[in-house]
Order: sequence, then structure tokens, then C-alpha cells
Amino acid sequence: MNLHPRYVRLLAAVLTTALITGVVAGCGEGGPEAGGRILVVGIDSADWDIIGPLMEEGKLPNLAALVESGVSCDLHSLEPKQKSPTIWATIATGKLPEKHGITDFLDPHTKSPLTSNVRTARTFWDIIGERDMTVTVVGWLVSWPAEAVNGYMVTDYFRYSPRPDRPLPEHLTYPEDLRDEVEPLRVASEDVTEEDLDRFIDLDAAMTADEAQRLPVEQMFAEMRGISELEHRANSLRGILAGDRTFLSVTRHLMQHRPTDVSIVYLRGVDTASHKFWDAAHPGEVGFPVSQTAFRVFGATIAHYYEYADEMLGALIDEFGDGTVIVCSDHGFEGPKPGQLPGGINDHGPIGILVMSGDAFRDGVRIPERSVRDVTPTILALCGLPVGDDMDGVVIEDAFEPAFLRSHPTGRVSTYERTE
Repeated sequence: MNLHPRYVRLLAAVLTTALITGVVAGCGEGGPEAGGRILVVGIDSADWDIIGPLMEEGKLPNLAALVESGVSCDLHSLEPKQKSPTIWATIATGKLPEKHGITDFLDPHTKSPLTSNVRTARTFWDIIGERDMTVTVVGWLVSWPAEAVNGYMVTDYFRYSPRPDRPLPEHLTYPEDLRDEVEPLRVASEDVTEEDLDRFIDLDAAMTADEAQRLPVEQMFAEMRGISELEHRANSLRGILAGDRTFLSVTRHLMQHRPTDVSIVYLRGVDTASHKFWDAAHPGEVGFPVSQTAFRVFGATIAHYYEYADEMLGALIDEFGDGTVIVCSDHGFEGPKPGQLPGGINDHGPIGILVMSGDAFRDGVRIPERSVRDVTPTILALCGLPVGDDMDGVVIEDAFEPAFLRSHPTGRVSTYERTE
């Protein structure tokens, strides 16, 4: 095992304390072992208010099964509202933005995209990788350029298709030569067919130009705009699907051919579909007119995309096999309110989701609201590792089986950050 000297000193201190008190992880009362195989699925913008009715209708069977077999709760996002990269960095580090350094999509001074080398706090996959747990990380926001991990990384930039005027950068993967292996798995927008779109939209329901011209003038212009936007909106859905299909395909491939102890994948489609089609699903609630065409064609797109996300979750679980599954989102979604500028974080809601299912967790229990800050400390506890005193989150202890906590009491270290 190749540990950084500082970490060896910290771990030695924790083990010494545990031996003195007679409580060493795995040596107490019987219970599930720490560590083991873990699948973490980040679904951007997933919201219980949408998930609940769909689960009741039996349309999200895979997520429903995890809720029934594990622990679930509201996951409070950062406030005031922050952009997704900032929140996902907090989820990955257990620290607030002022400690991890990812404060936006773009650097406020250069207006260039923020990159992984700007992050000033270590991630849970880096920490557990140093413990000799192997990891796979796919698509996490602000993961480019790829960092050296104890396993494999495919960065968020990998989803973009190269163009003559926009060649893709280096360091899309770790190790670098992994890129050649996963390159054929990238799905481009043009690879998404009309048949692929049919399950999400109903183009046949669009109002025709002849029908629109028979409406009163104001309605007619609204419908003509709606008709003219059909192709653009359908193409935006192609891009959304291409990104998620890419990362789903890459993750499944790596699970099959390069299995690791921990697999981590980020799926963005629910968020972008919600931004693009919320108005169509909620006419009369968004503070601006929505055409009948938009409602007819795209009114069910968000619900259908949640169903697709559940299918992707099921495919990942099937490939993953036995182990612990954690599903979380960075925030919820409530759409633009009347008088509010639509788009961006204005559309986001303060409450996301957290579901954790596995031997270490309680069965079918709903627990009180927790914070996005608490995900990393809880994953560290699941792996039998102490929590950093400089982390802003805490272990979600009421999610665990009591026997697990007795066998693996929560420990503390001053920090996991490297100061040398």
C-alpha cells in the first residue's frame, strides 16, 4: 500500500486511539464490513416533487427499489443559490466553496472555464484511493484536466464531440491512453435518431401552420413561434441525450473491462431537460406565454426524461452487481416564477435527493433533511475512514445500521489536505 507520509501519520494516530479505547473498526460487535464495493450516481437537479408522483405510478422502479431497501432524505443545497459545479464540488469534498475554490462555471476574472486544478480541496475518491480502494470517476463536473487517481477517470469534457474548429484538449482521461479505448463510446448529437426522440416528445401533436392561422392574431403569432422553434428544441434534446448516453456507455464499459471498488458517474440530463422544457410542462405558471404547440409536443418531456434516468440507473446497478448504491442530486428544480428571469440558478429549487442502499444502511427508512456537505463525510464513514475536522459536513449517522456504527465508530483527523 503506497500512502502519502502525512496520511500514514494521521492514520497511525487514529488507529492508536482506537486500540487504546478497545474499539477498532471491524473488531466490535458483528455487522457489515466497512468499505466494499460502492456505486455513486449523481443525477443533477433530481427533485422529490417530480420523483414522488412518478414512483407512485410505478414509472421509476429502480429508484423506488433503492428507496424501499435503503435510506432516503431531502438533501439541502447550498444557499444562497449556487451554480452546479460549486455544489458538486461540495458534494465531492465535504467543504464549502471558500475552501474548495470552485465558485462558478467560469473564472470571474478571465471568463475561462474553471478546471480541476483550481480546486483546493481533496475529493472523497482521492482520499479513499489513497487507502488502496480503486476508483472509477466518469463525467463529474469540473474534472478536466484528468487527475491521477487509483483507477480511472473520464472527465466532463469527454462528452463534447471534436470539430475542425474545436479540437478536444489533452488529459481527457486518466491514464492518458484510456482515451483511445473509450473514444468509440462517445455519442454525438447526430447519433441520436428520430426514433430515439419519439419516447420524449410528440411531434405529431404540433399545431399546423394552417391551424395557427385560424387563431386570433396574438395567439397565432405565439403558435407560429412555437412551430418555428420545434426543430431547435428537438435538437437541444439530442445534445442532452448524447451526453448522458456517452457517460452511461463509458461507465458500463469500464465496469465490464476495468472493474474497480468504487464507481462514480455524473448524469446531467435531468437538469438540462428541466431547464429546456419546464415551460412546456407548466404553462400558466412561468410568467410568460407558452404555445399550445410547445405544451403538446414537449409537455411530458421532463417526466419521460426522469423515466429514462431511472433506466440508466437500473443499467448501472445491473452492471455494478452487489454492493452499496448512493444516488444524490445537487439541488431540486422549481422553474422560473412570474416576474423572475428564466434560466440558470433562478430555476433551481433548494432541495435535492439522497438515497443510500446497502448492507451498512437501514432498510426503507426516511430520515430528516441533510446537507450536500454531508455526502463526503458519510462515504468516508462507510469506508471505515475518519472525517476531516476541516470538513464542513458531518456523517449522516442515523442512516447507518446501529451494528455498523458500533463496529465502525466515526473517527476524526485534523485534515486530509496535503501541506507539503
